[in-house]
Amino acid sequence: MSEQAAETIICMSANGKTTSSSQAAARRMLIATADGVLDYRRAGPSSAWILQPDMLLKDKHVSALVYDERSGLLFGALHFEGGVLASADGGESWEPRNEGLQSGHAYTLLVQHDGDRTILNLGTEPVMFYRSFDLGKSWTAYPSCLDVEGTEHWFFPRSQPHIKNIASHPSRPDEIYICVEQGDLLRTRDGGKSWTSLHSMERADDKFRRDQHRIVFWRDNPDEIFFTTGIGLYHTVDGGETWERLTDTSHVCAYPDPFFIHPRKDLLFMQGAGMNPNPNWGAEGTAHPQFMTSTDRGKTWQTAMEGMPKPVSGNLEVAAMHDSAEGGLELYSGSACGELFMSRDDAATWQAISHTLPPMSKGPHFRHFLSAEAREAYENKLRAMNAFA
Repeated sequence: MSEQAAETIICMSANGKTTSSSQAAARRMLIATADGVLDYRRAGPSSAWILQPDMLLKDKHVSALVYDERSGLLFGALHFEGGVLASADGGESWEPRNEGLQSGHAYTLLVQHDGDRTILNLGTEPVMFYRSFDLGKSWTAYPSCLDVEGTEHWFFPRSQPHIKNIASHPSRPDEIYICVEQGDLLRTRDGGKSWTSLHSMERADDKFRRDQHRIVFWRDNPDEIFFTTGIGLYHTVDGGETWERLTDTSHVCAYPDPFFIHPRKDLLFMQGAGMNPNPNWGAEGTAHPQFMTSTDRGKTWQTAMEGMPKPVSGNLEVAAMHDSAEGGLELYSGSACGELFMSRDDAATWQAISHTLPPMSKGPHFRHFLSAEAREAYENKLRAMNAFA
């Protein structure tokens, strides 16, 4: 293992790994934005984060950012084009790792460790699931994820359906869940060879059909799962066979996405918009985002935004949770209008790290908050890449 591999790095991105833990508190934090990756450093857990002058992957919209401590490699999955990149020197230089990929729009990335094996799992737009057993040097597609019933109903406005999130069972590495946005929640128990649609939560009056966001396992019982979607939060205790709906589109956090479980307490954290993406986001200058906590397994929720503006401009699009023996639990939240916040007290209070960063955004969400001229220029750019209808 290299010296670099001993480092702990907080990685914050819309669709990558969002949790980290270590003995010593992380001294480095990398944040994926629409313009590249921000590099923050600090001297210790109580010290201020200092933004470094050089942006990594400048002018690239990084969708997923993952640091693999075992190999010492940093992986970036790029929105729209560019595929997967890897860095062995902490982000100073990068090389493409795209052999076997059918799409350059790499949406979400998960790293697994199974004994001595390191497995990379990748989801793209359009929908395809891939695995790599050689640190991304080659990829194998698993097209059976398209063999489930109902794919003709998969849909995503102005673009194409994609795999937004991948989660693996903590003790069964071949059991993997993928969230197709908008399309389905799929599970494989044989490493991607065959898939089952988990849609028993669906109702005929749902505002959106299967707008799936993120899967999070309870810390000591992986059959207990929390599932955020475009129409609310769901909970299962039987591995996804049956679901209880905990919130819906009438909830103050109607469009939840990032979700965390406290590593020691019966405390849940949820972040999301107060309404689904629509013209009101831009007209009002805010999606009325919420960061919320629950102490009763998600049955009730309390707003936890003391220290943030009211309302936050834009939307809170990305978040991260870091836990260390040295520094305790740290929460981070970033917005599509470039605001970054941190909490050291379980979200009771927040402190601003910066108000002037590039947009932190899932795909083109941040365009809602641009000026009319800037939005038109950005959308024309996407059309030139055939990434926007």
